[in-house]
Amino acid sequence: MKRVLLSVPLIVMLASGTAGCSHPNACPAIGWSNSATVILQGPVETVGSVEFCADGTCSVPAPKPTTAPKATVKPEASFVPGQASPGAPAARGTPVSTSKYGPYLGRKVDDSTWQFNTTMSAPKKATVRAMSASGEVLAERDVDLAWTRVGGSEQCGGPATAGPITLSLR
Repeated sequence: MKRVLLSVPLIVMLASGTAGCSHPNACPAIGWSNSATVILQGPVETVGSVEFCADGTCSVPAPKPTTAPKATVKPEASFVPGQASPGAPAARGTPVSTSKYGPYLGRKVDDSTWQFNTTMSAPKKATVRAMSASGEVLAERDVDLAWTRVGGSEQCGGPATAGPITLSLR
């Protein structure tokens, strides 16, 4: 009986101590991606790529899903920092430019629509440009971006969208 009576104050102390740690207004530790949509108007068949640039950073193509088997590393292979991993493709020259939150990723939705993801970044201004397959600039436009939150909460933030941004081709 004495053991049970000594346990009751301990349980009450622990329960009251943890109640103060609960924060009903705390934001979950998650990240999100904002997106901007560019709509091309005109002869889209001449467009090889579309680029979204903001805060000194331009987009890179989003990685394409692959069904290729995963590479295996043999036990005798070793990784040296600053060098390519064993079996990795050779570097292509120019490093990927990134924003504070990583690169902006772009993908072609259809012939006239391109979507760009800006991981937890909502730049106020951007430059969008359409380029031919050879790299010739076909159209370019500076835009002010207005972001609309489409998820999360006002307190914690969440994913947002901007656009559509129209870009007229010559």
